Amino acid sequence: MFGRTQKVDQDRPGRRRSVSGGPTPRQTSDMTDRYAFRRNRTLTGSSSGKITSSAELSAELRSPRAHAHHLTTLRRKLSLYFLIVASTSFVLYLLVSQLVASATVRVAGVDLLPVDDTVTYARSLDEYYGARPIERLRFLLNEPELTSHLQAAHPEVKAVRVEPGSELGNASVVITARHAIARWSIDGRNRYVDAEGVVFTRNYFERPGLQIVDNSGIQATAVQAVASNRFLGFVGRVISSSQRQGLEVAKVTIPTLTTRQVAINLKGRQPAYKFSIDRSVGQQVEDMARIDRFLRQKNITASYVDVRIEGKAFYR
Repeated sequence: MFGRTQKVDQDRPGRRRSVSGGPTPRQTSDMTDRYAFRRNRTLTGSSSGKITSSAELSAELRSPRAHAHHLTTLRRKLSLYFLIVASTSFVLYLLVSQLVASATVRVAGVDLLPVDDTVTYARSLDEYYGARPIERLRFLLNEPELTSHLQAAHPEVKAVRVEPGSELGNASVVITARHAIARWSIDGRNRYVDAEGVVFTRNYFERPGLQIVDNSGIQATAVQAVASNRFLGFVGRVISSSQRQGLEVAKVTIPTLTTRQVAINLKGRQPAYKFSIDRSVGQQVEDMARIDRFLRQKNITASYVDVRIEGKAFYR
């Protein structure tokens, strides 16, 4: 039996014959895993720089030239992706930096703004941005429209400027307040007027020394008709126009039993000039300046001068 078995083994082909000292099953498995990519696949390409194959750039085997070309294409793609990400991030940063998610209100020239005023201005800003949410981006803000909106509710506002805040999404709203040049006390409350003739009640600066004296004799219940915005605006324009003519108004008086006239006393001058709120401010101030020069040249002392009628002047 043993002899027959040996003979049969000798008759087998060499590739099927067991060889003593061959690889163990574990070594065979490792070699199989190592060279598994060679099974059932067709290798394309060439590692030679002198041999060109079809689809060389997408082949498994690449020549040094094809490998360098592949790396160049990969770098270009990565650079493009980086550029897109960087550009998107920059645009998002710009949008966030321009966004007015919250606002800090302050008045130029005022160190500490009262809390009530801060809340009032913030409420008006919220109303504006609520009606125009796109303008929360500062580069889309219509500042003249915002100024008009605030002036409608707060006449003491002269101008508004929106600046970047200390943090992203925050803005600093800087309000330029009006400077009063005259005041009028009514029922214990002061009303102010600036050089443009705008009347307001909230004054953040020094109280003006020029006060309107009310000698009209009208009862306090009807004083609102006297202290109208038109009247106070007229007084403010008279004062500013007189300053441009080199004249300084020292006193403003409402004559007795009238609500449409005002008496102006100039500093260092004797007569009181009567003005009418129904006539142009500029014309009456020019007439006052000419008559003032005439009286000083002629050395005439007058108690009052009436410039209410165009082209004529009366003095006594």
